Amino acid sequence: MFHNYFFLKRLAPELEKELKGLALLECFSQNKDELILCFGDKEREYYIRANLDPNVSLLSFPEQFARAGKNSVDLFPQLLDKTVTKVEVFRFERSFQILFGDEALIFKMHARRANILYLKNGEVNSIFRKNLSQDLEINPADLYKDIQISEQQFEAHGCNPIELIPALGKEVKMNLEETGFYELTNKEKWIHFQELLSKLDINPIFLHDGPAISLVKQSTEKAERAIAATNWLYNKTVRSFYFEKEKADGISKLKQRIKKSENYISKTRSKLAQVENSRSPEELANILMANLHSLQTGLTKAVLHDFYTDQPIEIKLNRELSPQKNAENLYRKAKNRHQEINALQENIEAKEKLIDKLSRQILHIQEIADSKELRRYFKDHGLTQKERVKTENLPYHAFEVDGWQILLGKNAKANDELTLKVANKNDLWLHAKDVAGSHVVIRQQPGQNYPAHIIEKAAALAAANSKRKTDTLCPVIYTEKKFVRKMKGSPAGQVIVEKEEVVMVEPQSLDQ
Repeated sequence: MFHNYFFLKRLAPELEKELKGLALLECFSQNKDELILCFGDKEREYYIRANLDPNVSLLSFPEQFARAGKNSVDLFPQLLDKTVTKVEVFRFERSFQILFGDEALIFKMHARRANILYLKNGEVNSIFRKNLSQDLEINPADLYKDIQISEQQFEAHGCNPIELIPALGKEVKMNLEETGFYELTNKEKWIHFQELLSKLDINPIFLHDGPAISLVKQSTEKAERAIAATNWLYNKTVRSFYFEKEKADGISKLKQRIKKSENYISKTRSKLAQVENSRSPEELANILMANLHSLQTGLTKAVLHDFYTDQPIEIKLNRELSPQKNAENLYRKAKNRHQEINALQENIEAKEKLIDKLSRQILHIQEIADSKELRRYFKDHGLTQKERVKTENLPYHAFEVDGWQILLGKNAKANDELTLKVANKNDLWLHAKDVAGSHVVIRQQPGQNYPAHIIEKAAALAAANSKRKTDTLCPVIYTEKKFVRKMKGSPAGQVIVEKEEVVMVEPQSLDQ
């Protein structure tokens, strides 16, 4: 109902009483689609906040407004220090104007297409929302609707109030439908229409949950003045809108993580099937060992009897190695294959558990009805910020994953500082196995074990920042920092690890 002409008709004279004789002291924007106007004289100031976001197109009149020290821009400078002479609503339009002599600001309250227009000598000179460029072509004279309210004109428009006065709006149309207006005779419709116009002029301003204000639908809560109703609606709507937006944003981020996890599972299952269906290196090694007597060093391949399939098989060999060493290499590959299969299965299981956890978080967030509870939940579950948080002027990048802090060395020199000066002895230290790469540290949380999925995340980060970043799977060593030391005179970033465990992971940054 706020964008209805009949409400603006009440608002305009109240605003004129507040603004007439005051000068425009400031006119600026510091948020997209929001304009702040400050009027005043030596005795007082009066503010208008116009939020013209397409989703929340409302006005409010705060008692005070603190301008930000930066990121604000002055607008409509031609009107600064000009005095308000009048405030008037355009008849049967969803617009009103504040006049400064021969200049004016038109507040075009057309919901998603709401805008503020600056007029000079009766022509639109500039507009607030630049993307609505067609507003520059508006002829202000056309905003004055010459609508005659008579029974003859009513009948000429099919006895349809909305056809006669489009600015009645959706709420009045709904009221007409609910009261059975369209089933009445033409004479009864005319009487009903006159009663409706009277109610729109004299009814109190009713306040409803939703939130909404109405001039026809009654409620126990009312506002005496249009300005008070406008402030009530603004505060209720903005609070509700941004609460729902914050909730939706949080759910969207969790759904994105679920989708990435599902994609990871799909890729990992394909990789697992590929590994499991490939010929076992152990079987090839066994075939070589059974035929050592017939082989010699220098061969690049050997065609042998495969006693598993009872068919000939060609096995590739390293000509630099003896047949026995070639077999040993295959046995080592078989061991790594077994570790790879276990790692892939564990990674799939961890992602499935993560998806279940994220799904439960979404269900919980959907049930939250209070903004304080929502923010508390986001904070407690590490959802208040992106997982990735870059840290300036430090030897490492800092990340947060599900409440655990992960530190990544920026370069070789920074690796030393991170490991030797920043990390505590019980922090978990990680590094891609046997290749150059960044040191990674997971900060310890007293009394808590390092979760498997956090180790996996940090290990994937270490792999992605190493010489093995293009590998399908990368072995990453991890240990408590107290088992990592540096030899005197060794190159930057080079350390000795006295005790370690290995995890196989796919190299990934934390935003994957």
